[in-house]
Amino acid sequence: MRHWMIAGCAALALAGCTVQDGGEGEGADQLDTADLDAREDAPAPATPAGDATGESRKDPAKTAERAMDEMAQPVACAQGEPTLFSCDAGRKQIAVCGVTDARGQPDVQYRYGSDTAEIVLSGGRFASVPYSGGGEAQIEFPKGATRYIVYSRTVRTNFEAGEPNNLEFTDGVLVVRGGKPIAERNCTGNVESVDINAAESYGGAESELFYYD
Repeated sequence: MRHWMIAGCAALALAGCTVQDGGEGEGADQLDTADLDAREDAPAPATPAGDATGESRKDPAKTAERAMDEMAQPVACAQGEPTLFSCDAGRKQIAVCGVTDARGQPDVQYRYGSDTAEIVLSGGRFASVPYSGGGEAQIEFPKGATRYIVYSRTVRTNFEAGEPNNLEFTDGVLVVRGGKPIAERNCTGNVESVDINAAESYGGAESELFYYD
């Protein structure tokens, strides 16, 4: 469901997967190399969880146990977890779910993978801005120097008086590091766009986007 002021708009995102310069290393795990026809420049696998902070060196057993728990977690939001965003993205799935953290506080969690989650990130923040005839909502998840930004965008493509607006809808996740996009996965079907109306339950929404494309 879209949460803009334009009634009756059906969510539609036509697909693709784009790789920007510098797409190697952390963040490249957003890409499914099978979808890229095994290109020679396909990114290397991501650094195992905990390596960026040295956590795996401090307590390898604990880090491995946490990683196994996350890998066993379904991508789809569980019963009782509000779905704040979800879609199919080629062979993968993306979901953002409302969860409760270890302190009993509401939190926003990002999940990505095929059936079971390959990436799980918490601490999501909302942002929303209006456009002429549309708008964009984002949910940002930091991971060290890398940011995963889930987005739902509605753009008017026709400004001729008396003619339809010809709205264009795009949903997906953008991976940004050093202020530059390093990977992007666009939704291909079964889209539930960013539920910006739920933002107040998770700390509110910023009035500036985390990244402008």
